[in-house]
Amino acid sequence: MTTTNSTDIFRILTVTPNLIQIEVIDADRFKQDASDFTIGSYLMISDDSKTSIIALVQSFRIKETNAGGQSVITSPSFILDAQPIGFLDDSGKFRRGGQQIAIPPSQVVIADDSILKSIYESVETEKKFIFSSLAQNTNIDIAVDGDKFFSKHIAVVGSTGSGKSGTVARILQEGIKPTDDQNQRGVLNNTHILLFDLHGEYKTAFPKSKKLDVNNLVLPYWLMNSEELEEMFIESNESNSHNQVSQFKASVTLNKKRHNNELSKVNYDTPVYFSIDEVFKYISNHNISTKDAKTGELKIKAKVEGVPDVYQLFEVIEFEDKLTGKINAGPYAGEFDRFVPRLETKLNDDRLSFLLKPRKSDDSEYKTTDLPEILKQFIGYSDTEKDNITIIDLSGIPFEVLSIVVSLISRLVFDFCFYYKAVKQATKEAPFLLVLEEAHNYIPQSEGAKYHSVKKSIERIAKEGRKYGLSLMIVSQRPSEISETIFSQCNNFVAMRLTNPSDQQYVRRLMPDSVSAITDTLPVLERQEALIIGDSIPIPTIVRIKDLTDKPDSNDIAFRTEWKKDWITIVFDELITKLQKET
Repeated sequence: MTTTNSTDIFRILTVTPNLIQIEVIDADRFKQDASDFTIGSYLMISDDSKTSIIALVQSFRIKETNAGGQSVITSPSFILDAQPIGFLDDSGKFRRGGQQIAIPPSQVVIADDSILKSIYESVETEKKFIFSSLAQNTNIDIAVDGDKFFSKHIAVVGSTGSGKSGTVARILQEGIKPTDDQNQRGVLNNTHILLFDLHGEYKTAFPKSKKLDVNNLVLPYWLMNSEELEEMFIESNESNSHNQVSQFKASVTLNKKRHNNELSKVNYDTPVYFSIDEVFKYISNHNISTKDAKTGELKIKAKVEGVPDVYQLFEVIEFEDKLTGKINAGPYAGEFDRFVPRLETKLNDDRLSFLLKPRKSDDSEYKTTDLPEILKQFIGYSDTEKDNITIIDLSGIPFEVLSIVVSLISRLVFDFCFYYKAVKQATKEAPFLLVLEEAHNYIPQSEGAKYHSVKKSIERIAKEGRKYGLSLMIVSQRPSEISETIFSQCNNFVAMRLTNPSDQQYVRRLMPDSVSAITDTLPVLERQEALIIGDSIPIPTIVRIKDLTDKPDSNDIAFRTEWKKDWITIVFDELITKLQKET
């Protein structure tokens, strides 16, 4: 509520660029006019020329007076510390930054609904994107600039139980919602979202989405680049890893040429088909090979007819026995005693079939010509349907290949956006949002070789993606464990309750605005409350996320309530069958 006679209630004590101190000299009248006034409330401070600063209440304290050498409290008087965050221009529109104000300012009023609405309605109508309301007054919707929000990378952080999954779902649901006109015409809007779902909890929030999991995901190994292949198959800490890399690279490149001889240029990273089984034979053959002592030529007992000499090692062959002075061990004989069984183990691991043995319905392999079909599953296009959002359920994917899967898919989407920019028509934009749920699990601060490829893929998107219409939403309960190179590229933050001190400090340090009055609330935010800071919102704001109809399957189990119920019977046969299938 706006206070009319502000000089009877407030007295301004100090004005600095970062702090305005205001004394409340009539506490009784202040309480009557400000029943909902709290830390985080807004004040409008004006001078005689009607220049108005908007300030955020950062703290308050009771003023003490000194009587007889002792500090005693007389009639209640308060000192408010408020932080300037912007000003109202001549047209009444809110703008960030400082503004000269005449000394001394003469008026202080509590920002009422009309002032708050003028602040949050400063976003252009066609760009308004609303998924929350003001925490202090839920009748006031908070509009962010949708273009700036999605095009400049987003970080959504919060501890377990803060409502993080619901917030992500609400933002994405609002993003894919068609207009009334689109509803009448029965068409989708042009939203394109790819969501990596680590725990399989978002299916219920998006019942009409395209859903991919380990059972229907098509992700052939031959799409991996050199770093992903070596992360998958090479043990970098072994003493002869350089020889493993050398011959693995040689065999993959040669095999790609064998199966794609119509292409004039093929290299280690070219995304074309090669046979991993033939590569395994190549490495195995080298490990048992023999050679002519004089010429160094490999001594194969009987070459496979119809196969050029250069490709013989890709076949099942035998070598002549060693003979002193005539036949020696091959150049890599015995070099791959560990490498060969490791390759064999991975190729026979049924859990990795979606990656190493993907098959079509007719049991044939996916080849280079199938690349359009493979790519379409991730970008929401297929021959039979279109989808605004594609959810990749990572919960059934073995953890040891999780980072490779995320790296490969992310890189494919980046490549699509990169090349689409070159071929698209001028007005046919197709911007993509890549949502990385629980991102600290696969793009950590750690410099381990295990995460090298995925961090490189995501870091490239973070640095270059916006130029090609590809943006990121980084979601995590442990932001301090995420690669800072990636996290620091975020321009918009939706920060929910964070209880870990290192996470709080990390987020404060990376946020683009330094508004301690709000950031200090991170540990005490209620469930479904969040702090929004960034280019997309007029001022940093504590909001309440709007309720959901379709919710993620992420609710905590009510332990005590469930424990008080009667003993239940567990169907162990079904459980064991499921366990054996997934492990």
